Amino acid sequence: MDRATGAAAAAAGPYGAWSVERRRDLLHACADALEAARAGLVELAGAETHLTPERLDGEVTRTIGQLRLYGDHVAAGRHLSARRSAGAAPGGADVWTIDVPLGPVAVFAASNFPFAFGVPGGDTASALAAGCPVVVKGHPAQPRLSRRIAEILASAIADAGAPEGTFGFLDAESADGDPNKLSIELVQHPVIKAVGFTGSLGGGRALMDAAAARPEPIPVYAEMGSVNPVFVLPGAIAGEPGREQWAKTLAAAVTGSGGQLCTKPGVVFVPDTAEGGALGDLTEQLIAGTGPVPMLTAGMAAAHRRWSEKAAASVTSPATPAGEQEADSRSGRPFAVRISAKDFTGDYREEHFGPGTVIVHADPAEYPALAQALEGQLTATIIADDAADTDRSAARELLPSLVAKAGRVVWNGVPTGVAVVEAMQHGGPWPATSAPWSTSVGTEAVRRFLRPVALQGVPADLVG
Repeated sequence: MDRATGAAAAAAGPYGAWSVERRRDLLHACADALEAARAGLVELAGAETHLTPERLDGEVTRTIGQLRLYGDHVAAGRHLSARRSAGAAPGGADVWTIDVPLGPVAVFAASNFPFAFGVPGGDTASALAAGCPVVVKGHPAQPRLSRRIAEILASAIADAGAPEGTFGFLDAESADGDPNKLSIELVQHPVIKAVGFTGSLGGGRALMDAAAARPEPIPVYAEMGSVNPVFVLPGAIAGEPGREQWAKTLAAAVTGSGGQLCTKPGVVFVPDTAEGGALGDLTEQLIAGTGPVPMLTAGMAAAHRRWSEKAAASVTSPATPAGEQEADSRSGRPFAVRISAKDFTGDYREEHFGPGTVIVHADPAEYPALAQALEGQLTATIIADDAADTDRSAARELLPSLVAKAGRVVWNGVPTGVAVVEAMQHGGPWPATSAPWSTSVGTEAVRRFLRPVALQGVPADLVG
């Protein structure tokens, strides 16, 4: 670790001084290198994650596009605040701002998106785009994939002429049996100036506490827990076709990728009517009918099994037989639990990683209060009939509560797809993230690793 952080410290000045065009070319070179290795990476990722080749290939495409997008974004200067107040300072001096890189960034690769949030993912790409060297810690569940990607990126970055130390990699398997200790030591290393993390609430909080305890506290941009509530309004399911459509859509969102997405709908509110009951029945049947799905690790599968058994035992009529055996120790059986609004307390409100969801039967008039009772979320969704005045009126009442709680509000869709575009906001109030004013997806992610400096009366020709 000392070698990686020392090299990053030495690279910070020279790499931070690179032109935005050179940074763009570096990120494009990384994208090209991943493209050239695509087939082998997908095969290796499949062996370690048990995700499908189709899912992984699509994720490689997203990751490559993300690298190129961030490079193009900074080359066009769109990441800069660039404010100027002419003659505004005492004595008539101009005041203008520049943005400078924070310095070396520690990045923690996530397990559920081995590419898009892994070693070559958004935190790495946005930090490099901002002019910051990175020290990336691979995920212990994907050691071979992490090492292979690190080799590819290190070679591409060196070939682009970047200073040694611009990209550093820490192998979780070299942590003397304690990768958590290595994580804390990395965050507390004085060279590190910011942290990017995607993972559990406990892991994110531990890194935040470690960063705050430093003599020089640093920002931690952590994406953590979210149940991504969905609110179904009556008009959307008044007819059988609507119920069938939304049941299929919701079931696919809950079980896709083994339910291991940070944007999985973990709670679905449905009207406590006959139509709402029918939607719940069909959604539940489709989820249960999926059959056991492979999960990222045996530990995650065991945690999913414990949660489903506990949830099913706490209701009178569990949706899915929790006692059925999984296909193997690394599989999770999809399930849904049905409860009333009065029982929506405790564990039901907390994120659950895996192919399961909680269906809450409630009076739609209660939706705003139920939304207000939730903690911060990455997303919140409204499913409604666009043409029904009653649904639009109910949505108008509900929307302020969702805006107050979530980083992204979805209308008549599901939250699982996160577009990598300039307008995207992938964040939210605590405990969804540690910094709700920032995003880990989209071009605004670059600004996390910059800080503004005001120059008062400084001649422009002196500034590089």
